Amino acid sequence: MATLKELRIRARLSAEALGRLANIDGKTVTRAESGLPVQELKAIAIVEALGQALGIPLKIEDIEDLRIY
Repeated sequence: MATLKELRIRARLSAEALGRLANIDGKTVTRAESGLPVQELKAIAIVEALGQALGIPLKIEDIEDLRIY
């Protein structure tokens, strides 16, 4: 299992770029990477966008530090 930041870097995306792909603010990506909780719909958007960028199916459970409120 990998962290959100590790996967984002593997996808060669900045936090802002991942945010754009997920249609959310890049600050939300940064918050999630810092271990702060994010809304469930935003977490799903991040995971789906990251999975598309990496070309692999991802689930929230696949990311070790993603906290949801």
